[in-house]
Amino acid sequence: MLEVRGEDLPGLFSSCVLALFSLLVDRRTVRGTEIRAVEGAGETAEAQLFSLLREALLLFAVHKFLARSARGTIEGKRVTLTLAGEPFDSERHSVDREIKAVTAHLMSVKRLPGGYLARFVVDV
Repeated sequence: MLEVRGEDLPGLFSSCVLALFSLLVDRRTVRGTEIRAVEGAGETAEAQLFSLLREALLLFAVHKFLARSARGTIEGKRVTLTLAGEPFDSERHSVDREIKAVTAHLMSVKRLPGGYLARFVVDV
């Protein structure tokens, strides 16, 4: 289970996706040379987060893209994250673990004084 904080929802979602990539590789080794976007949508913040995390994991699984940084925007029920990163390079990146899936089990997004807190579980 991961626990992530953010000042606002776009910042929280960005930090959650970066936490996911941090489970895969040491993000300090990733250069921000390419830009990719992931989108998520949902009726609730939890549904939006789940959608974004699944899309981010798919970006790595299919396109081997690693994110170094992220910036989010929200328009209505749609969230867009712009990711700066690069494709996986086995000479520079060491994959620490395989993430099979992001789960909705125990996923939560809560507003707290001073920001937001998200919790989510991944299958490794």
